[in-house]
Amino acid sequence: MAKKKQPIEYRLLVQPAVDDIQKKEGFLFLLETSKQFTNFSYVIDVKDEVKGKDVVWTLHGLRAPSMNMPATGTAQFKKFYSELPKSINFTLVKKDKIKAETEFSFMKNGVRSAITTSEFLRIYTDEQEFETKRQDDVVMAQIKPDIRRELAKPKKK
Repeated sequence: MAKKKQPIEYRLLVQPAVDDIQKKEGFLFLLETSKQFTNFSYVIDVKDEVKGKDVVWTLHGLRAPSMNMPATGTAQFKKFYSELPKSINFTLVKKDKIKAETEFSFMKNGVRSAITTSEFLRIYTDEQEFETKRQDDVVMAQIKPDIRRELAKPKKK
């Protein structure tokens, strides 16, 4: 019997970017869930750690944003790095200690990623491709029916 392919859980975009506030060039990392949420657009709670050529992101779950405005969308986490070496080893660690690992090489005009063997993470280095393939990757939110309890009917004698 063929093993059923697991859907991805996270999508990661890594691309060159400029921090307008600090006026620095660097690289933007954008992580988002493949699941869409109907009530809030949650934030992914990530602890990031940079040690030399190693960048490790540890996932700690989801949290509601500070402004609790209703919105539909994926949960996201963004991080801008301006002081990275020319190549890094990137690791994403889920709560159950399952890891996705890859190597990124940074150039002025782009990012190159080694092939990752992870079944829960899909990596993109091109924003247009990231946006175009969103429909294939994302599990669309299911709007749940509004179910209300009916009043109990009195029993007939």
